[in-house]
Amino acid sequence: MISSKETFLDYITKKGVKIFNIDENVKLSRKIKKDDLVKQIYLIKEFHNKAMGYDNFLGGNLQDRRGKTVEQYKRYIRKLGREYEWLTKKKELNSFEKIFIRYGNEYLSKADECINQIYKNNYLSLLKRSMDKSEICLGDTYFTNLKGNGLLEIASLESCCYDMVEMDIVYLLNKVKKKNKDLNLMELVDEFCDIENLGKESKKFIQSLIYYPYDFIKCYMRYKKNGNERNEARYRKKLEKIIFNYKNYILERR
Repeated sequence: MISSKETFLDYITKKGVKIFNIDENVKLSRKIKKDDLVKQIYLIKEFHNKAMGYDNFLGGNLQDRRGKTVEQYKRYIRKLGREYEWLTKKKELNSFEKIFIRYGNEYLSKADECINQIYKNNYLSLLKRSMDKSEICLGDTYFTNLKGNGLLEIASLESCCYDMVEMDIVYLLNKVKKKNKDLNLMELVDEFCDIENLGKESKKFIQSLIYYPYDFIKCYMRYKKNGNERNEARYRKKLEKIIFNYKNYILERR
C-alpha cells in the first residue's frame, strides 16, 4: 500500500529509476532513425511498467490530464471557426490573413475529421481503461529526458501526469516528425501499440492526434495575440511552411 506521503519521485526511484542531471546530457547531433525511436519506445514501455500502481491521488503531486488534450483540441476548432467566420466578413485582409482564409476551412475540416475518428474508435473505452489502471505518462519522452544505460534514466518528472499511455508516443512522434520527414510514422505507431499490447482503437487515437493540424491552429492563435505590421511577414512565412510540411500527412482509415 502506498503511503499518502509518498511522492511519485520516491515511488519511481524505489522501482530502480535513476534521476540524472539534465546538464550532463549531450544534445543530439545526428539524424534520428527508426531504430532510435524503437529503442525509445521500449524505454517508454519500461517507464509505464514501473509507474503503474502509483495511485496516490491524495498526495496531489501528479496532475490528472486524462481527456484534456482532446477537449482542448475541440475548443481550438470552435475558436478557429469563429475567427474564420469573422475574417470572411472583413473587408481588407493583410497577407497573413489571406493565406489563412485560403486554407482555413480545409484545416478546420481536417481537425474535425481527427476528432470524429477518435470518437468513432471507442475513445471513451480507452479513457476508462486508463482510469481503471491509473496509467501514468512521462510527458516528455524525448531523448534528452529519457534514456537507458542499464538503468532507466530520467532527467525530469515535471511533465508526469495521469493520462492515457498513448499520449507518450504522441508527444515523441510530434517532436520528431518535423525534422525527420522520411520516417514512417504509422510503422512507429504500430510498433508502439504492439509493444504496449494496445489495439486498433489506440492506433487510430494516436494517428488522429498526430495528424491534427495543431501547428496551423497555434500559428494563427499566436498571430492573433502578437501579430502586427512589423511581424506580419514572419508569421505568414511560418504559416506557409506549416502548410507545405503538412501536406504529406494522411489520416489512414483502417
